[in-house]
Amino acid sequence: MVKITFLDGTDITINEETVIYGYTNFSDDPEKEFYLKEFYTNSINGNEGKKTSRLTTYDEKIGIMGFILSVDCFLIGEDTKNSILYRSTAVKSVENLDFYFD
Repeated sequence: MVKITFLDGTDITINEETVIYGYTNFSDDPEKEFYLKEFYTNSINGNEGKKTSRLTTYDEKIGIMGFILSVDCFLIGEDTKNSILYRSTAVKSVENLDFYFD
């Protein structure tokens, strides 16, 4: 599991099956409405995508932080209509909660 901590001290925890959506700003035409473009959707274990998840790295926090640095905002969970949309710049830290000893 991975814990994402925000600048205001709140945090969220995700596991390898949690669906994560990433969005980028797509509001570059002043004649059209403001809009976000879906950039990425998958889980760490890749169950939501048609190909291997880009979040699957040797260290889960590295994949998640790379994702956060690549998008403008993101949301967690399958219910995109009722989920909170988080601004990526509001993230303070990402840490692994599972400890493995070799």
